[in-house]
Amino acid sequence: MYKYNLFLYLLTPYLILKVIFNAIRRKSGITFILQRLGLMRPKLNRETIWIHASSIGETKIALSLYSKLILTYPKALFFITTTTSSSKSLIIESEKLKHYYLPLDWQITIKKFITLIKPRICIIVETEIWPNLINICKNNKIPIMIINGRLSNKTLQTNKLIKNIYQLALPKINLIMCKSELEKENFINLGGSNLNIEVTGNIKFSQYSAIATTDNIINKKYVLAVSTQPDEERQIIVEWLKTHEKKVLLVIAPRHPERLGDILSDLPLDRVEIAIRSKNERIRNSTQIYIADTVGEIENLMEHCEFVFVGGSLVDHGGHNFLEAAAYGKSIIVGPYMNNFRAETEEFCKKKAMLMVKNSDSLKYVFEKLLRSKKTRELLGENAKKIMKSKKDIIDNYCKSIQSLIVEK
Repeated sequence: MYKYNLFLYLLTPYLILKVIFNAIRRKSGITFILQRLGLMRPKLNRETIWIHASSIGETKIALSLYSKLILTYPKALFFITTTTSSSKSLIIESEKLKHYYLPLDWQITIKKFITLIKPRICIIVETEIWPNLINICKNNKIPIMIINGRLSNKTLQTNKLIKNIYQLALPKINLIMCKSELEKENFINLGGSNLNIEVTGNIKFSQYSAIATTDNIINKKYVLAVSTQPDEERQIIVEWLKTHEKKVLLVIAPRHPERLGDILSDLPLDRVEIAIRSKNERIRNSTQIYIADTVGEIENLMEHCEFVFVGGSLVDHGGHNFLEAAAYGKSIIVGPYMNNFRAETEEFCKKKAMLMVKNSDSLKYVFEKLLRSKKTRELLGENAKKIMKSKKDIIDNYCKSIQSLIVEK
């Protein structure tokens, strides 16, 4: 741990500037800066069940766990930490649920933080491995577990020094519950064979068992491209325009709405009719592209679209979660880069519940195929819903394991 803490110490000026930059860029506010830098004290009046969720996807999992576990622990105080303001926006605080931005993994800061929040357990969602946090929990006999465990390519391909640090930290975790056999192998390759590890399945399958019905916010038939990343918008729009479709709108919902300026700079604005939701621009008969650069409307957009392209997959980003689209029974299109959801993608493709394109050049053909054939859309959507239904109880298995580790007081 000495090398890790020395490394963090040397990086301190950069880390402080990065926190401040992110706060300004994403309009996260002064509270984000103070909490991330450990300059505020969480004010809690009792012990907590602590769930750490980095960003939006992980926070949705944390909230699903909270809604289940509160039934078993009705008097407990649940404490969710995140690292982004967008994920915080999903959390409605109450007497039984509090939110805080996780401080950076400086040893003294994290030790003080853990002492103040008094966790009965630390539940880490998916990918976050913070050596000081893990070590301090272990030293204080606080059970720690990773749920829906997965490792990014970046983590797996990191340098030898960081891998050695992970090899010291991972065996201190009481239980690692992975979403697939592939992820179990990745954890063993990274942390060694002496890990307490099991495969439980992807908890995200359980998140969409109850789908709300909402009013359509778009007054025209449309196709949705969701969670798009830089350069994907341009590729998708170029191929969409080749279809010469006039009755159906293309709606782009970027992963990060603050990228609107970058998206527009990539497009031939003199040759395409665009409307922007954040500017309250009307959708006219001539509108070809609608950019939904808002937060909190994805469920609505997903429910009423004709079919969905899921972003982060045409560029080497690892793909984004497509299970919500599956729960709505939508035809799903993805690109070739789906490393973050490899097992799920393979299953959906094998069971004819998804279409994967090799590159953006294939999109025009797939768009035209799905626009022409309602039968094809319905078949893909029904197959997707069947898979979702077969896995809806996975969260119960996670909750049983969590309950077995929670320190009773």
